Amino acid sequence: MQHLTKNDLKAWVAAVTHPLASSGSLIAWVEGPLRAFFPFEGVVLGHGELVAGQLVVTHMLATGHDEAYLRQIATTFELRQRASLAWWFSTRQPFHIDPDNPPPHASAFELDEIERFGLGNVAGHGVLNVRANAGTYFGFAGVGAPLRDWHLEALTLIAPVLNDLMLSHIALEQRSATNRLDPLTPRQKEIVRQLAAGKSNKAIALSVGITEKSVRNQLAKVYARVGVHKRTELIALLK
Repeated sequence: MQHLTKNDLKAWVAAVTHPLASSGSLIAWVEGPLRAFFPFEGVVLGHGELVAGQLVVTHMLATGHDEAYLRQIATTFELRQRASLAWWFSTRQPFHIDPDNPPPHASAFELDEIERFGLGNVAGHGVLNVRANAGTYFGFAGVGAPLRDWHLEALTLIAPVLNDLMLSHIALEQRSATNRLDPLTPRQKEIVRQLAAGKSNKAIALSVGITEKSVRNQLAKVYARVGVHKRTELIALLK
């Protein structure tokens, strides 16, 4: 079984010290230096939290995948549906799946997905914040065969770096969202705050002391000002 060599470690150092690693361009680093070190065809990076047995994905990035595959990825689902992800949650160990010789933790759902979308060999890992019951997870597809211990050792190196880059990306998105909300009026900001808390237009109207029609009109102005088209897009921007 092949393990990481000194040359591999040198290549990894070159990847993490590449200017793209500190530029804030997560996808550019993944597609460039990371792919050169750990060859793959597609990757999905997600950050989310576990709530009552359900995984709620709050942020997701991807590259190298077809839109059809990405559209069918649910952002809220029962953790047991993706048994490999559940296994990772419990063990916090990297894993890989050879669809021709799958490990015991690979579910029928996952194997069917791999076959339907031609994902090939899959490998995954991440970083879990136990206190917050949240974390960053990434799954690579089209990983070069044969799968070896080398891949598991490489994933252990990759996980903390991708986690840091993902958290930096999320923080940058949140700062950008805050800046886009700055021009709103105090009333619009209050409406947005209550919308983000999950309140309906009717509940917001009662709380603010205006009509539901006024809430809808104010939200239309907010959408135009921050560059979104509907309620769900605004909520996603605020997460």
